[in-house]
Amino acid sequence: MGLNLLEALSDNIVIDMDKCVFCSICVNTCILDNLRMKLAPCRQACPLGVNCQGYVQLIARGEERKAMEILRQDLPFPEILGRICSHPCEEKCHRKGQEGEAVAIRHLKRYIADQFTGEKIPLPEILPDTGKSIAIIGSGPAGMMAAYDLRTHGHRVTIFDSEKEPGGMLRWAIPDFRLPQSVLDREMGLLIEMDVSFQCGVAIGKNKSMEALKNEFDAVIVAAGCPGHGILHIDGEENQGVYHGLPFLKLVRGGKALEVGKKVVVIGGGNVAVDSAQTALRLGAEEVTMVTLESNNELPAFPEAIKSAAAEGINFQYSWGNPKLNFSDGQLIGIDFQRCVQVFDNCGCFAPDFDDCELHYIDAQTVIIAIGQQADRAFLESSGLTQNFKMAIDPLTLQSKNEKIFAAGDIHTGPSSVIHALASGREAAESVNRFLNAEHLRFGRKYPGPIETEFDIDTSKGSADKRIIIDEHRSKGKGDFQEIELPVSQEAARMEAKRCYSCGQPFGKFRTCWFCLPCEVECPNDALEVKIPYLLR
Repeated sequence: MGLNLLEALSDNIVIDMDKCVFCSICVNTCILDNLRMKLAPCRQACPLGVNCQGYVQLIARGEERKAMEILRQDLPFPEILGRICSHPCEEKCHRKGQEGEAVAIRHLKRYIADQFTGEKIPLPEILPDTGKSIAIIGSGPAGMMAAYDLRTHGHRVTIFDSEKEPGGMLRWAIPDFRLPQSVLDREMGLLIEMDVSFQCGVAIGKNKSMEALKNEFDAVIVAAGCPGHGILHIDGEENQGVYHGLPFLKLVRGGKALEVGKKVVVIGGGNVAVDSAQTALRLGAEEVTMVTLESNNELPAFPEAIKSAAAEGINFQYSWGNPKLNFSDGQLIGIDFQRCVQVFDNCGCFAPDFDDCELHYIDAQTVIIAIGQQADRAFLESSGLTQNFKMAIDPLTLQSKNEKIFAAGDIHTGPSSVIHALASGREAAESVNRFLNAEHLRFGRKYPGPIETEFDIDTSKGSADKRIIIDEHRSKGKGDFQEIELPVSQEAARMEAKRCYSCGQPFGKFRTCWFCLPCEVECPNDALEVKIPYLLR
């Protein structure tokens, strides 16, 4: 039955929600700027703008291969992120706001990636060679993403790294039980297949100068991360039996057989501390205790990592600090702590305050100090690229005072998550590509696109099932570095995906449709129909 003209003007864009993958092609195709995308909260929260809603709905429909295609459009490293993403998408999931249990988006990402591990990773479309070359300092997540994006634009990319193998913190700081090296090697291999060049064992400022890079390349991206570790500056910190988090993890990841005592204390409450504690168990420690400045509800580590560590028997001692190491005949025997009554001051600045009348002693033969990360900017200072001990860059374009040099990732932001580092690498690549093409670096960067972020959400679509519980492997002791999180079955993944409310969708906002049909014609899934009134046919 034909619609009358008034109905057509108000509701003539019909979306089949069982076919739509929320790709925004129709919205971007609309000639009269009538269509808008109600952007799902999960997608709003993702630093990379990954189409979470799209791939989750495709899993629910049993279309995993298509889900993988959607995922790879925005994320070239899904196997890595499926394991270690900080999943800000889940924090904003409308289902979490309604009942406290978000859809397990990260685990569904891992599920999709696991379905195709036996297949060769498809190469993206790469534009013809531009003749331009870019140097990237650092092969961690920010450098990886910048290299991927710039290579797709047809530029030649060379990544320099001071370590013997690429991967940055992904390789040297994240344990095998959280991110297997085989997974990292497989997805790093995509960059090699794309003809990205790697020069490992080259420390900029030592083996090669910044000035040489500027002369040799058309642009440089500094993505060196925060590989340095925090120091307490206490007596005995350099003695036998005392390790620091990042160097400790790097030695283990590199295959060195470290010896730890039966009783190990880890000082710190972040992810490096948790990883160090669980690593100590796998090196043969019988009792591991994490001592944190923060209270139990203030720990900076990921909640799932804390839960996993507790399940393996790691003890937590909250709100203690200002440690004093005790030695006997050069061997560590224990640590004295004072009660921490406040971690931050009234202005929110880090300023721990201790009660020296409330003391706590812990026996220990080994202590691992994991209290933060630092960037190494020494190689930048001689080039005049730092200001107040930080790299001076434009926060929008990530361009430095030298127009050829850009920054990406933790060296600019300080320690962050892998997903945020990837997003920063993408922003830097966008700026470099514009710079090389003599385009305006700032134009349109703050425009979010034809989207709506505030709208009512229909909660009737998602199933009433409880969130999936992920099976985990428990350490069997010394030498057991098997991956902790186990794969999700097809049945469980599809059930979990069906919990999604499928919040977003395209719609006609301004009632300016002229029935010109590009949106309908260009939809790759036959999910949109433009209703044309009978009298206008």
